[in-house]
Amino acid sequence: MCGICGIYNFDKEPVDSELLEKMNDSMSLRGPDDKGIFIDKDFGMAMRRLSIIDIEGGHQPISNEDQSIYTILNGEIYNYIELRRDLESKGHNFSTDSDTEVIVHLYEEYGTSAVNKLNGMFAFALWDKTRRRLWIARDRVGIKPLLYYEHSKGIIFASTLDALANHTLFDKEINIDSILQYFLLAYIPTPMSVWKDAKKLYPGHYILIENGKVKIEKYWYLDPQSRFNDNKKNYTNDIKDIFANSIELHSRSDVPVGTFLSGGLDSSAVTALFCKHTNKPVHTFSIDFEGKEDNEGHYARLVAEKYQTIHHPITLDIDKALVELDELLLHMDEPMADSAIIPSYLLSKYARGEDITVVLCGSGGDEVFGGYNRHFRNRRDLISGRSKIIPLSFWQSINSILGHKIMHYGSLSWDKGATYGISTSGINLGIFNYMLNNSSLFFRSMSLIKEKFINLKTSEDLYGIGYGRMLTDVQNYLLDNVLALTDKTSMAASVEARVPLLDHRLIEASFSIPPEINLSNKYEKSKKTLKNSVQEILPNEILNRAKTGFNAPVNYWITRGHPSIEDSIKNINHPLLLEMFNKDKIENIWNDKNKRLLASESLFMIYIMNKWLELHA
Repeated sequence: MCGICGIYNFDKEPVDSELLEKMNDSMSLRGPDDKGIFIDKDFGMAMRRLSIIDIEGGHQPISNEDQSIYTILNGEIYNYIELRRDLESKGHNFSTDSDTEVIVHLYEEYGTSAVNKLNGMFAFALWDKTRRRLWIARDRVGIKPLLYYEHSKGIIFASTLDALANHTLFDKEINIDSILQYFLLAYIPTPMSVWKDAKKLYPGHYILIENGKVKIEKYWYLDPQSRFNDNKKNYTNDIKDIFANSIELHSRSDVPVGTFLSGGLDSSAVTALFCKHTNKPVHTFSIDFEGKEDNEGHYARLVAEKYQTIHHPITLDIDKALVELDELLLHMDEPMADSAIIPSYLLSKYARGEDITVVLCGSGGDEVFGGYNRHFRNRRDLISGRSKIIPLSFWQSINSILGHKIMHYGSLSWDKGATYGISTSGINLGIFNYMLNNSSLFFRSMSLIKEKFINLKTSEDLYGIGYGRMLTDVQNYLLDNVLALTDKTSMAASVEARVPLLDHRLIEASFSIPPEINLSNKYEKSKKTLKNSVQEILPNEILNRAKTGFNAPVNYWITRGHPSIEDSIKNINHPLLLEMFNKDKIENIWNDKNKRLLASESLFMIYIMNKWLELHA
């Protein structure tokens, strides 16, 4: 696990080594153990390393035998042992035992098609000295970040926005459209970032730069329809076998491996399979919050006791949680308002404190196997008060706010894609619009979301409602919320978080199962195939329990009116927020406890954004 960065000057200007070092050192938490740099005239790249595999010999950048090709890697190549054996049989010689080196030799053997042979979470850069060619690639699902900034003189890339921002040519201008989407989604969607000039590379894509030309190519396609196989009978065994092998590959490490154990189906399944695979004691970590009604400590203990793990349960009160949140925001290069950032960061810190550098977690199971209520709702349910997007009283109150514009608003809000996208955050649109200074900002934000999720209807028509929505979640919510927060929070604690349920083979297998077999029409019977594959290794209480969110009790904190949250929200001071929001209306919402509850998601987004802007902008 590392942080990587690089500079390619198209104007042939030599790379400034001090500038590259400055970019690299800004990522020290991602790689506290080692660092490396390589410069070849107008190109340079660097890395910070968290040593996981080949601790002594895995220094990067790594080259081939004649030093004509160099590479750096952020992440892990899980099938590196199998790839190495094949490459050695073809005559390639290795100088290290690291997973990174296979990328160099794969490129020698297969060119850019080598990326299709990798099983892992990765963002890497490879420099071909002979061809003066730069190849940058991101893993299929987007588990590891890769950002870039293209300007008139060249291109820079990095694992973090902070690294990009340390380049002298980078202008830290806030992207207003990104902020507007953040306030509806609780995250900033790919390819946008909080900074106007920085872009996120889409997952399953690579950038190839040669002769001054920049080409972006897509190398992985997830197309459920083309994969349906009605002739296969035992899909449960297929999932079971791939899942078990994924655990085996994901547990490869030269340092201790633990698990995050929430007590939900996904983390429990990962923990159970890992315990069955390893002969070493397993450390498990869980967290509960004071004030949260659906704490999962009981369920986590069931699994921990069944598999005799060394269990570390953590209980946190609001004051401690907010202190930890302030600390986390120092290391967040972009605002995120999913409250899961808090438990994810705390678990990572506690794991690191127990000398556990690698953890397996259950992220991705809901998106890949159909685990969210919204996968099974009809359109009207999504827009009803159940989802809090538009409460029943909305259409009455909105008249006084928007007047003659209600029909325009209605056409936007009832758009299938926009409605679905916003359903992931659960915000109250009416109250959000009320707090804004100008309704034009509201219409602009809705239009952006509509455009972002414009392909939902097509996906539903092609693959059915369930698979259409799951695919949309994989491409959006999973990518920019779940995986982004997992990477940012774990790396802030110098911990590597691995996600076995997002092995690309497992994703492809799930989406290849005919919908009538894999999906139920009822949420209560969700994740049917996954449950069947692990029913022999998990207690019935885990298999049959209702889903709860892996989050902090923000609603409780907001309605309780914690003074530090209240002070920050009522006293927003950054010019951007003052331009967007009406402080008097925010205060009116806060002073009405019932409205404060309805507005809790929006208020938390304002709280996070205000804190983040104070630290970073």
